[in-house]
Formats: sequence, C-alpha cells, structure tokens
Amino acid sequence: MEEYSEMNGQNDEQNTGGEFGGSYYQHNAMPREKKSGQNSCAGYILVGILCLLVGIAVGSCTTTLAISGIKEAAESVLPGEDKGSGDNDDSGFSFEWHFGEKKPENNRPAKDEEYEEPEKKQYTGREMPVLDGQVPIISDTVNPAPDIVEQTFEGVVGVNSYEKVKDKDELEGYGSGFVLSSEGYIVTNAHVIKGASKVTVTLPDNDKQEIDAEVVGYDSTMDIAVLYIRKDGLKPLALGSAENVRVGDFTIAIGNPSGSELAGTATFGIISATSRNVNIDGHENEYLQTDAAINPGNSGGALLNMNGELIGINEAKYSSTQVEGMGFAIPISKAEPILQNLMNLTTRYKVSDDKAAYIGINMADVSADVSQNYGIPTGVCIMSVVDGSPAADAGFKKGDVITTFDGRSISNAKGLKETLTYYAAGETVDVTVQRADNGEYKEVTLTLTLGSAADMPQTSGSSNGTTNDGTGSSDQNDQGIQNPFGNR
Repeated sequence: MEEYSEMNGQNDEQNTGGEFGGSYYQHNAMPREKKSGQNSCAGYILVGILCLLVGIAVGSCTTTLAISGIKEAAESVLPGEDKGSGDNDDSGFSFEWHFGEKKPENNRPAKDEEYEEPEKKQYTGREMPVLDGQVPIISDTVNPAPDIVEQTFEGVVGVNSYEKVKDKDELEGYGSGFVLSSEGYIVTNAHVIKGASKVTVTLPDNDKQEIDAEVVGYDSTMDIAVLYIRKDGLKPLALGSAENVRVGDFTIAIGNPSGSELAGTATFGIISATSRNVNIDGHENEYLQTDAAINPGNSGGALLNMNGELIGINEAKYSSTQVEGMGFAIPISKAEPILQNLMNLTTRYKVSDDKAAYIGINMADVSADVSQNYGIPTGVCIMSVVDGSPAADAGFKKGDVITTFDGRSISNAKGLKETLTYYAAGETVDVTVQRADNGEYKEVTLTLTLGSAADMPQTSGSSNGTTNDGTGSSDQNDQGIQNPFGNR
C-alpha cells in the first residue's frame, strides 16, 4: 500500500478520465487561490503565447512517446487489446482535485512560536500508540446527536498543507483530520498532505495557532496519512467498527469545510451503502456511502455512528448538477491495518552522496489514465533492465510495474527516486511488482540488494519520456517533495 505517493496534497488538477453526465468524484481538501499576474503588456503576452505553443508541441510529443513506450513494454509481456481512450470510458468515474481558496494573509493562523525542532535521530520503527479514545456518554437516547457532537468535536482537527514558493512556505490547501491517540497521532487523507513542503495542525480550541506536524507515513492507495504533533491534552476519538453498519443507520460527519472559519461543522445523515466500490484516481476501494454533507475541507474528517464511535474517514463526494447527497468515507475496519503498517515503518534520513544507491532500471510512470485505458496497474513501469545491475540480479523484468518498495507504496518514478535517497548502497529490501502472467497481472515480491551509485553505468533516460532510477541524490526539481519518512 502506498505510504507516500501521488494521491496528493500536491493538489492535482482534474483527472481526464471519462465523464458521465457532467458529474465527477471530488476530493474535499481545499486549495489556495492561484495568484494572477499583474502589469502584463502586449510584448510579454506575445512571448508567452509563442513559448506556450512550443511547450505544447514538445510536451505532447514527449507524453505520446512515453505512453507508447509503456504500452509497448506491457504488450511485450501481456497479450490483450487496447481498452480504448478515456473519451469512450463509460464507467461514470472521473475526478477533480477540489481545493478551496487560500486564506487571506490576515486570517492565516500564526505558527506555534513555542515549537522546537527535536534533535534528529534514526528510529527503528514505532509501536502502535495507545488508542485511548472514550465513547461519549449519551443522556438523550431519543436524539443522541447533541451529546455526540459536544463530546467528539475536540477530536477533529484542521490540517494545513504548504508548498515551497521562492524559499518560503505558502499555504497550499487545508483539510480535516482526527486525533487517533492522546500521544499525538493524527489521521487524515493522504491527498491532503501529499507533496507538501510543510504540514501543520490546528486544534478546535485555538484555530489561530498552528502546530508543526511530522508526517509519519501515508498510503495513497487507501488515501490515509498519519501525522504526529507534540501537544498535551488531545482528545482522541473512540474507534468503532464498520462491519455491522447497515443501510439506513444514522451517521454524523464532522470536519472543517472552508477551513478554520467553519471548524467543527457537524452534518447529519444516513448510511446509503455499506460497501460501495468506487474507483478514485485509479485506485478502487470499498467505501461507506452517506448523504451526510461532506464539503470541501472535510477530507480526513470523522464519520461517526450513533454511539459516537468513528466508523469512517471522510474522503470524497460525487459532484454533479443532477445528483446530491453522495459522500464517501473509508471504513475504519479497512483503515486500521493500514494505520498499523504506517506506524511500524522505519523512519529514515537521507544518506550522504558517498552512500547513495542505485537499482539499474529505466522506468516510466503508469498514470491513472494509462491504467484505465490499457489495463496496466498504476505504479512505475520498467522499460528496460540494465545488464549486470542490482535489478538484473534481483530478477526484475521489462514490463514489471513496481508498486511497493520496502513496504512503502510507489506510484511514480519521481517518488521512487526520492525514496531511494533514503537508502544506502548495500541495503537489502523487498520490492513488490505486478508482473504479466497468462493475460493478467500477478503480484511478485523480489529481494533487491542496492548497488552503489558510484558503480552505476552513466546512462540517461531515453527519448520516449522514460527516466533512469537516479543516483540516490535528489535534483533541484525534487526539493519540494514531502519527505516520506516523517522527518525533515
């Protein structure tokens, strides 16, 4: 599962998959407002248009070649037909990353001045924290909602995602989260924080003060992230079970629609479906469906039952001019194993250049669109394996799609290269690939011993849009990637 891939606090644009009736699934973290340029003149406009035309031509050519290369690599090992283009997709699922406006400067919460960055050290993993949430005491059994909201709203927090702009962190978007443990662990959606240069948390009792958060890990396939903050007095939510939920059960959603101004907003509804299969950004999962309003900014917030227990993590809604009241939440029963895995991951720091590692492959991204159109799993497609390389020794093959690296999910080449910067030459890791076998992809786990970047053949990515696995050091364009190992 994916602990740090591209579901995306990086605020992706709308997925270009097939549309159905003008509707789409919409994640509900909010983005900053994009700034428009000022004082432009005709000369700048003309130059801009010319650059744009050249960029479109080059980008279109590169993208076409890359997709063609991925398809060719897949077809070399997997017989089957082209599934067609997104324009012919009648699945009814397409997506738009829906982030709202950036806060005006004078409304932005102030950074916690008392926070001090701890001394960096190497962790060997974490134990699951004590899950000490208390079930609300309900006095009114006829209408338990007021008791539930009063006793749980403090367990729902705001999550702010920043991006690096000219060496300065600027607010990119914001969503919600909930307190998992009084020890400082917060759960939110991966797409809220993915790609951020900095993540902070605001609490209901002081939404003007931000607390710096450490990203423990995240799983983009299930869209779950775990954060850690240093704060006493947190009010964790009690975890319930989604196993016995029935259609028609009442439910309450709590989150921060539109950010801190509407923090702690509660909405009421019923469970509309208990195991709705929905494909979001190329990942198909089972969700709880509810008609409780899940608005932009609610991503990562709590879905509660009438005992006040958390049964789901709010994620997305179906957006259409013809459809209302279709929200989706990750069942907590599906999320708990992921939380356990994230908590047990080893925290790492970037290795020095003299310890940098390499794999020995040329690779290309398999995007959600390519996955849908050609039936190739999302991840990193191996276009070729370098002879005599660590990848060759481990048994990697052309057409394999890398999905996890040392237990951490991989969704694109950039993420794999960044991950590699935290591993030293000589380390041995398990890598999961999807491999074509008799017309279908099957999961294969390969044991890889990383080679030294100093021994890497001096090759570069080919002209069809592929890239090699790098030397283990990040380039300038990768500096804004959110550290996948929970440190800075």
